[in-house]
Amino acid sequence: EELLFEVMSLLENGFEQDFNVSLFSHELSREEFFKKISRFNSKDEASLLRLAKEIVRVFSDRLNIKELRNLSTHSNKDKLGSNKLLQDILSQKVGDDTARKVFGSIVGAYDMRVGDAHPTSSKIEEALKLAGIDDENTFLRQGQQLISNIGQSIWWIGKLMFEKPKK
Repeated sequence: EELLFEVMSLLENGFEQDFNVSLFSHELSREEFFKKISRFNSKDEASLLRLAKEIVRVFSDRLNIKELRNLSTHSNKDKLGSNKLLQDILSQKVGDDTARKVFGSIVGAYDMRVGDAHPTSSKIEEALKLAGIDDENTFLRQGQQLISNIGQSIWWIGKLMFEKPKK
């Protein structure tokens, strides 16, 4: 949980330093974040899906769509949502295939969020797989995997976008 919060802050700082824009449309307090994001909230499938929804709320739903559209070069950028816009910006630097791989768990969590509202087992299974979650694990462990995998994706976005080449 702590690392997820930290990598979101690092990514936000990268956008402020390199692009002079706010990545997120509004601030999120540590207290608010930790009330909602905890592996211990994942006790069954419904609570795992709620955890995914909360992660999407603190990351994807806060993304500053206006600024991301300004940075995007996608031909349909006016129709893209926040995750797709950020993925497009990353793909400008690393290519579509790498960007798609990096965003896999974020897309999976987003699909899990949709599953929370409209559950069908096949869609949820696909979303879990995309998010990199082993459904053979306990729900606590699945919640931990979800948080960890999203954190790793966000870390990779920042690393690939903002790490200066070594000399």
